[in-house]
Amino acid sequence: MSHARPYPGTAPPAQPTVPPQRASGPWESGPQRGAGASPRHARAALPALTARLAYIVLCAAGLVILLRQYGPAARVFPVEAVTAFVLLAAALAIGAWALCRIRPVRPPSAGSAAAAVAWGVTAPVGLAMVANQALIGMWSKGAGLAFAADWAPALSAPLNEEVLKLAGVVLIAVAAPWAVRGPVDGFILGALVGLGFQMVENATYALNLVMQQGATDGLQSTLLSVVLRVGLTGLGTHWAMSAVAGTAVGILAAERWRPGRRRAAGAAVLVLVAVALHWFFDAPLLGGSVAGTLVKVAAGFCTAMVVYFAVRHGYRRRVRRALADAGEALDLHRSDALALARRSGRRKALLRVPLPDRPAAESRQRELLATAERRADAEE
Repeated sequence: MSHARPYPGTAPPAQPTVPPQRASGPWESGPQRGAGASPRHARAALPALTARLAYIVLCAAGLVILLRQYGPAARVFPVEAVTAFVLLAAALAIGAWALCRIRPVRPPSAGSAAAAVAWGVTAPVGLAMVANQALIGMWSKGAGLAFAADWAPALSAPLNEEVLKLAGVVLIAVAAPWAVRGPVDGFILGALVGLGFQMVENATYALNLVMQQGATDGLQSTLLSVVLRVGLTGLGTHWAMSAVAGTAVGILAAERWRPGRRRAAGAAVLVLVAVALHWFFDAPLLGGSVAGTLVKVAAGFCTAMVVYFAVRHGYRRRVRRALADAGEALDLHRSDALALARRSGRRKALLRVPLPDRPAAESRQRELLATAERRADAEE
């Protein structure tokens, strides 16, 4: 293999077939179909259209329920509501940036990330309010008020909130198949859904605390609630649970929703683990102490990290193998081809290219990565 070019600053002798670059619209923009699309293609597009409509309707419904439930409180306590909104919006932005950054090779497209966060802050929050009220009422009638006071949250929220959050990842995967092509995408989008849900829930808890304390010092109550729920419990709750469950969606999507028994079982286990983590966090166990809360938070965080590093390792290995093969075909140094799997490696490669040629070199980087990721997804 020749080592004449450390990076393809000029046009390579041969280019592999490259899929269309992912766009950044709300649903991205997959392969276009002309006006003369066949009935088979039209039938294939029906699930995506249905998922998009369901996404929009459910987001709107959740938002309406949320505003009806907490709009009056926000009008009565505007300073507290605005304070919570500003602080939690900043936390959401930082958290979303961090989650996008940890996706190996490249961040998710802006469109799919925004769709995940938008689902998390609307549909599951509002719909879970209705579902939780119904389930808690059922436990109260069936098992008594004393039992419901202790156990109703643990027996209600994990069942409906995890399902509602997971439904958003499923809808995005069906509406935009190119956005969820494997476990890595499912993990990241699930985490973004959970993060959005978590921040809105934090806002509702802040307003609840203001009212519970008689609004004697509403601003202090708001700050206390936000600090505790972001800085303490926020490290291993909804984002972590939804990331674990979202990985299951990625596993199924990679198999075109027709998984074998082993992968189907693995996906089911991940969803059950997410539900179990939620149950453990809400259950009246470990005495409700700070130490007990830290144990619960650590359980969620550590579980999410185990899943993340497992899927990250496999994905990076497949992408690096695909890049090495592509680099050999394009007469690249193997080390230079493998470096493209890292953001820092791509930046360093561009710095070695003359400034006028960098846009073309960056475009070729994207093409190589698109090809490598497509092959990695096919090998999942």
